[in-house]
Amino acid sequence: MQKEIKKIFLVLGLFALSGGFYYNFLELWMAGNSLSVKTIGIVLSLCALITVSTIFLCSNVIKQRKVKSFCATLLLIKALILITLFLLNNSGLNVLIKFLIMVDYAIDTEIYACIYPMIATIGKNDRTYAKKDLVYSAMYNTGVLLTGFLLGKGIGAFEFNYNFYCLFAGILILISFAILLTVDLEKYYDKETDSNKNNDLLNRLLKKIKKDKISIVYLLFTFNGQISYNCVLSLVVTLLTGALAFSPQEAANLMVFMGVFAVLLGIFVLAKLTFKNNYITLSIKYAVRATLYILAVIFNNKIMFLIALMYPKIISESYSHITDAPYINRFDDEYQLAFCNLREMVNYFGKAIGTLLCGLALGVGVRLNFTLAAIFAVLQATFSFYALKLRNQEASK
Repeated sequence: MQKEIKKIFLVLGLFALSGGFYYNFLELWMAGNSLSVKTIGIVLSLCALITVSTIFLCSNVIKQRKVKSFCATLLLIKALILITLFLLNNSGLNVLIKFLIMVDYAIDTEIYACIYPMIATIGKNDRTYAKKDLVYSAMYNTGVLLTGFLLGKGIGAFEFNYNFYCLFAGILILISFAILLTVDLEKYYDKETDSNKNNDLLNRLLKKIKKDKISIVYLLFTFNGQISYNCVLSLVVTLLTGALAFSPQEAANLMVFMGVFAVLLGIFVLAKLTFKNNYITLSIKYAVRATLYILAVIFNNKIMFLIALMYPKIISESYSHITDAPYINRFDDEYQLAFCNLREMVNYFGKAIGTLLCGLALGVGVRLNFTLAAIFAVLQATFSFYALKLRNQEASK
């Protein structure tokens, strides 16, 4: 692996570690600032909607050659927001707190969207795409593990709490910002990279996709998958500590277990368990998920709810080199960032809907969460099989 790619992975790792520290207990931090469960669900849903708008704007403004400097700027802004939230804890300025959380969320998503285009500038590869996901998840879950382990402990009069995690996350982001500044991508750009052909790239990509049935079906698969996943897992800490009666510590431990297991399984799958028949892969990842959601609705008990909740989380880091990377790498470097951004727009629009439905359904009963998740999981599985069929037809021509 080239030196510059290693630096980008290091930036990604610190960024993910920061996310594990900050986002793991964000719901409970918000609750500690007198925000209700319904309000938290609405805020997180708005986060995803704002993210869609932010990504659209960035896609039309940021050229390929400016991706690194743009990402560095976002890292710096994110660090300042996290430190400000640390200072605003229990201040009663909840309107400002909610605003900063939404801005941070949008920035966080755009930072992540910039990572693979920077790597792809040096060299794109389906397995490298999968490794990017695994590095992020491994470090994110390391952060989750440490938050659960340190919570309530202290050094002298100092106690590790939800608010300290905001400050520490901000410090990690500052370090990743400093490392990214040392990454040199200039030598990998061709002479025409910064020419006018990059202007209004997202709009030109959309015109291209209108004639690209594979990409349309892939984006529909992504959209429905995000709704399904977030109907259950967007407020997972609230669901575990409320409907399933876990303590915050037990919820954190379960999240750590699922996250670590997901990463280890993802590493094993990437190295040893890629099936020649990709329909088997899709069945394992999506058809089984839909089936478990349906069974959770039918049996309506905590054990089945827990199994149906855990499976999509555990399998989430596996097979992205089959389910996502081939569709992204179909586009050349000119359109790479634009398509990554478009995919993230679709992702977060689906996530916004799923998060909103999750918060509303929890007010009725957890069974409704799994009913909604099951409906969209069936649609996701259907579109995933259809997209693969179209891609196979394209490859055979």
